[in-house]
Amino acid sequence: MKVSNTRRIAEKLMQIMQIKQASSMVNMIITNSIAANSIIPPDVGALRQEAVIIQKEMPEYSVAQVMMLLMVESLIGPYLEQQPEAMEFFMNWIAAESRVFDVKEFNKNPYIKNIDFTNQSDGDYELRYYDLMPYELSIYNIPKRIEELCVDIPRVGCFPEEFKYPVIFQKSIKGTWMSVSPNEVFTMEKPIKNAKGKVLTLGCGMGYFAYMASLKEDVESITIVESEQSVIDLFEKCLLPQFENKDKITIIKADAIEFLHDMEDGTFDYCFADIWIGIEDIIPYFAVKEIGRHLRKTKIEYWIEDSFAILLASNVWIEIMRAFSEANRLDIPPLDEGILTELDRRKEKYISRLLSGVEITKPEHIDYYMKPKNIILLINSTDIIF
Repeated sequence: MKVSNTRRIAEKLMQIMQIKQASSMVNMIITNSIAANSIIPPDVGALRQEAVIIQKEMPEYSVAQVMMLLMVESLIGPYLEQQPEAMEFFMNWIAAESRVFDVKEFNKNPYIKNIDFTNQSDGDYELRYYDLMPYELSIYNIPKRIEELCVDIPRVGCFPEEFKYPVIFQKSIKGTWMSVSPNEVFTMEKPIKNAKGKVLTLGCGMGYFAYMASLKEDVESITIVESEQSVIDLFEKCLLPQFENKDKITIIKADAIEFLHDMEDGTFDYCFADIWIGIEDIIPYFAVKEIGRHLRKTKIEYWIEDSFAILLASNVWIEIMRAFSEANRLDIPPLDEGILTELDRRKEKYISRLLSGVEITKPEHIDYYMKPKNIILLINSTDIIF
């Protein structure tokens, strides 16, 4: 990559730099805190009283939203107390993206409504319900991207009353293996909507995608590829018998990547790939992507692909700053190699190769290459292997 040494480009980089550090910190604090702990108000009544007073000055938000925002503010406030403008910026955006969900409406979801997770188990797995407590914070969807600033806003939600959602508990690890949480529901909306004809899904999981897709009239059949026999046994014993349209479902025991590699393009009309746990699991995403990007007749989509692109945008930023430093002969110390994992280095090398022929000659080019959707386009158009 080459970056021109111009005043306008320098100003653009400085603008991004000023807010990017705060953005990374806000996302890390909120997402890590919610993932590691149950963020629940210790005194709901006291929080509501405070929210009622504040809401009079924020009529565009409900009291329940203000309660949630007060909790978010308590998480990030200590880190941004010396940056009031940044605090106001992030809180305004977090407020705009926040959601208070209706338990009754969520319980109308066909899977949550019709698939019973009570007192069922098979081998190492057990079907259970977990609770989201009143006003317990959760991340309900991928971040909101503010493209002109290259900033990501976490999408925080809660329920004003207790909400039970289905999970699969794995006895050997004494923890949740998979769940149909609000995040799962929202991140599955697009692939469920796009599924049609003969559908292939890589990865069985809890069968949420397969069940929801099977309800659609324009879905003829659904073939599930799953490599773990224990997962297949659980699905066939406890879940599939509850499907209204179980006759549409076929399950094949096979390695998903090998199956996709050997599959003739056009065998299926639509393919949904979901064999990774989350964004920390980027290697299987690329393993599937490097096959799927050559498909022309079968439309293929990837669970949380936008989140992977947002993650890689950080590496794009590093590459842009490195190239700008070289153009200006700036002696910027490299990142501490001791804190980089092998995966971190692998991502950096991949992005460096992906952008090797790119020239940035004006600020608009920075915006272009930092956009997650354009990172996906670059990945789709290359034969570079991760």
